[in-house]
Amino acid sequence: MKKIVISVLALLALSSSVMADGATTFKKCSGCHGATGEKSALGKSKVISAMTKKEIATALKGYQDGTYGGASKGMMKGQVATLSETDIKEVSDLIGK
Repeated sequence: MKKIVISVLALLALSSSVMADGATTFKKCSGCHGATGEKSALGKSKVISAMTKKEIATALKGYQDGTYGGASKGMMKGQVATLSETDIKEVSDLIGK
């Protein structure tokens, strides 16, 4: 019985660490965009906290496929390359209005 309980607890811990939420995903963005998306990254980007959820999702998907962005397009493509649809939705919901 102890082995089963320990196995279940280990599985739950592993699954919760693998599943990210918007706040966890956004941590890698906050270095340039600020803790709440309030900064213009490198003085060149839009202030993303002023964007709608749809605008943020569109921008992130556009960075992924290379159809969106200006001067920081190349850098952003690398930053968002591994984001899933769920990651994009969660970050958009967290930061967008």
